[in-house]
Amino acid sequence: MRLGVLTFFILCFSMLFAQNRILLQQSYFKEKFIYCSKNKSIETFFPANQNQLNLAHLNRDSIPVYTDLEESLFKKFPIEVKKQDFKLSIAPILNYSKGRIGKLDSNYWPVYRNTRGVYVEGEILSKIGFNFSFCENQAHFQEYENKYFDLQGENYIKYYGKYSIQNAMIPGASRTKPFKTDGYDYAFSSGNIHINLHPKFQVEFGNNQNFIGSGYRSLLLSDNSSNAPSLRLKWKINRFFNYQILYRKQINLYRKPYTLAVESNYETKLFAASYLTFKPNESISISWFTGGNQLRGDSISMHKFDARQIIPLPLFQNDMLIGNQSTINGITGLNIDVAFDKLRLYGQLVADKYNSSWLGAGQIGMYMFDVFGVKNLQFQGEWNQVPQNFYAANRAKLSYSNYNLPSAHPKGNNFKELFIKLSYSYSRFYVNAKTNFYFTQGGNLNQQFMTNSIFNVNQLNQVVVPQGTTILENLEVGFRLNNLYNATIFASYQGRASSFDKFDQTYQCLMLGLKTSITNEYFDF
Repeated sequence: MRLGVLTFFILCFSMLFAQNRILLQQSYFKEKFIYCSKNKSIETFFPANQNQLNLAHLNRDSIPVYTDLEESLFKKFPIEVKKQDFKLSIAPILNYSKGRIGKLDSNYWPVYRNTRGVYVEGEILSKIGFNFSFCENQAHFQEYENKYFDLQGENYIKYYGKYSIQNAMIPGASRTKPFKTDGYDYAFSSGNIHINLHPKFQVEFGNNQNFIGSGYRSLLLSDNSSNAPSLRLKWKINRFFNYQILYRKQINLYRKPYTLAVESNYETKLFAASYLTFKPNESISISWFTGGNQLRGDSISMHKFDARQIIPLPLFQNDMLIGNQSTINGITGLNIDVAFDKLRLYGQLVADKYNSSWLGAGQIGMYMFDVFGVKNLQFQGEWNQVPQNFYAANRAKLSYSNYNLPSAHPKGNNFKELFIKLSYSYSRFYVNAKTNFYFTQGGNLNQQFMTNSIFNVNQLNQVVVPQGTTILENLEVGFRLNNLYNATIFASYQGRASSFDKFDQTYQCLMLGLKTSITNEYFDF
């Protein structure tokens, strides 16, 4: 009987699934996806998958090679298994790099990254796509980065509802434990499976992060925080409308005071989001997003579950239609994407309800490809603006966050940002130049890391002090060893200068190393 049931499910899988391969979400792959989409707006809810655009083929390395060693190094995964009904590819995840800070002519290299891991992707029956990654890290960052990471660490209850912060939280990664002097030790893993149940209906589950939008930042949902177990449903209604639903189990890094386990659990939140996309033609997509959190258990007790949040219809995912701000909190907005052959325009309009007031945030941006007719010369410009108290909640644990990090922009709220990026590649060499201009208001110099934090809204009733500015410059040059898993040898420079009231701070860092970049790390705050 059991063998019969198993055989039945295997046969069902064989008949139902269509070709799939999950595309990596790091900016290099995302920008290639957008570039190769040309004048079509294919996907604005990432990660995308291979049945939408054969990016591996379009982005293949066409430079001639003359030996098997060159073929393996530049054009293949280190380990590849290809059978009729099964494909498997394995690559190392590495980041061996060191950095000088302050006076760059010194011999002191206190900043470093030491990452070792493995990345696996594949297909089963040419119809099921999956990927998996795991890595361990030891690192020492710059001072301003350390302050940001430490601020988002684990919270242990002390007395009378007061908490103490321990360890730290690395954006795009996980919580840490101490390593040597002022260093961090952390490990994290991710994985996803994409199933095509029908040409018009797909299911995705795992714990990969998501990103909504075509820009460098997202004001709706970003991969800034950490991985979370999730279920994503995708339905192509007709040629004009697509609909997606996402459910995730998210975390507040607040330890519960009572436990029978070796280590007490964290507080949990249910995150739900809906994404309805209207495409009047292939070049334009207008998407309506609704997302929000429901607190499931805090440091004291569990909360009654409001099942209305899991209704797979727009507007049911936050407090704008159901519940109240003490149990469910979130945002609603539009994502707009307009594609031309060498130009792409995009933007987001977002609304949040704080107390009884409505707040608005926005993004506008553009890509220019093959600028001035120069192949592989790309320009991107983007403006983001988020007001005070946005993403926040009177009950701070219901803020729009995961693992104590913002689920959208890493800066939190109360800022204006101008982002400019210029990139160029020739053969396997590349250069990327990025600049972030921040304009913030309120708090002290250190609070500029997350001015008027979405987690400390009750502490914001203070006298507003003069506006501050922060400028970050990042220049990276390198040699891309392999397009498939973005392995590079690189040298980078980052400068950061803050001016706030009567205070000024500057940082400089020169990094050299070898890395495999398959996920995003947002340290430009």
